[in-house]
Amino acid sequence: MSGLQCHKQLWLQVNKPHQATTLSPAQQRIISQGDEVGQYARQQFPGGQLISGHGLAAVQATQDAIATGTPCLFEAAFQFEGLFVRCDILRQTLAGTWELIEVKSSSKVEDDHYWNVAVQAYIVNQTGLSIGTAQLMHINTQTCYFPDLTNLFTIADITTEVDRLLPEVPQKLNQFKAILAENLEPTLAIGKHCNKPHPCSYVTDCWKHVPEVSIFTIPRLDWNKKDALIAQGILAIADLPPNYALTANQRTYVDSVLDGRPVMDQGAIAACLAELEYPIHFFDFEAQNPAIPRSDGLKPYEQFPFQYSCHILQADGSLEHREYLHTDSSDPRLPLVAALTSDIAPTGSVVVYHKSFEASLLRKLACGFPQFAVSLDAIADRLWDLEDIFKDHYKHPEFRGSTSIKNVLPVLVSHLSYKTQNVQRGDQAQAVWEEMLICPDLDRKRQMMDDLRAYCQLDTLAMVEIYKALLNCLPRFPEQ
Repeated sequence: MSGLQCHKQLWLQVNKPHQATTLSPAQQRIISQGDEVGQYARQQFPGGQLISGHGLAAVQATQDAIATGTPCLFEAAFQFEGLFVRCDILRQTLAGTWELIEVKSSSKVEDDHYWNVAVQAYIVNQTGLSIGTAQLMHINTQTCYFPDLTNLFTIADITTEVDRLLPEVPQKLNQFKAILAENLEPTLAIGKHCNKPHPCSYVTDCWKHVPEVSIFTIPRLDWNKKDALIAQGILAIADLPPNYALTANQRTYVDSVLDGRPVMDQGAIAACLAELEYPIHFFDFEAQNPAIPRSDGLKPYEQFPFQYSCHILQADGSLEHREYLHTDSSDPRLPLVAALTSDIAPTGSVVVYHKSFEASLLRKLACGFPQFAVSLDAIADRLWDLEDIFKDHYKHPEFRGSTSIKNVLPVLVSHLSYKTQNVQRGDQAQAVWEEMLICPDLDRKRQMMDDLRAYCQLDTLAMVEIYKALLNCLPRFPEQ
């Protein structure tokens, strides 16, 4: 699968595995979640036998189980000409052939899944078993709701697609063997394949020649254009042809980089900020979205909040902070909603960053807890998106083409930084929260709680300070 994505990635994984970037907590959480989904999938096949062990021991255990007539195997292991695979689920059919079922934690069949299953089917076929059908078992995000998880999975028949790829498998394998036999690392231009279909662990090394202010920071630049520029050796914005075709938004950013100055529509920013009404609530959710839901009414991968932070700015300039963090494995939504509707006043603006996220969560909470629906819908109606300022009216070369608060904050508010936090990203907060819930070490558990609170609190304090910085850029901003 690595070879299909990038020949260089395959060569590095085999020859220089020590150069790979260590998995982040968020990436490790994805892997752990995949393992959990795989274990749950086995429960749908009573009587199946799990093949334990590794390497040749697992291969022998698989052959022994087949010889004794075991009709369903989990993690069956096969080897052919030095190629080793393990099949999530292998089940014998009434016709005497075998059904290969690959389990994925995704919500749909992806293109790379066909190749994944085709490689397995090819190896299994070469060992003497006949794969009659190929299935992809993935998460059902449409009609499954907790607590009824009987339809958690959807099984898609991908036999036709797999059969179409089977003749190509040995060709690809021979190609990859030839690449691995080379002593020199393959040369390959960087591109979209560096993160698709999966992030590569060697991106840092492969991209080290890319300048900080590169074509990859141009907002929404099409990958066809990026590939063409890469082929010409153009990576720096300064090297772009003078009349290179860009959208108005892209041109504004590129011009700001070339001029070394921000582009700021003070009148538009002033008009936007004048919409805010005191008390101004600077608000942020942290949310989780497990593949296997665990609270009533939730679907797989449906977002639910487990934490919030709210800084409240009064007309006299005073600032207070409110927060909530759920610290046990029970459903966090009801106690969070009760605290939230108490902490946010019935009047005043509610400032968020990337409004669609908070709005969606508030509307879902209103539907799930009708006793709070009026208050929650009222809060959702008062949301005001600070990010819109940077989407529409303020471009700075040091934002690096992004409107993310992580990029905006250090430019406008130099004394605040996410880099000083133990938790620095939303996906990392998800991983830390999950770990905190099951952590048996009380001191470690308390530290993770503190880290989560500090991260979420910084999100809303950052908005406060960015708001103040914007006011300071507008000396004639009218008093509210």
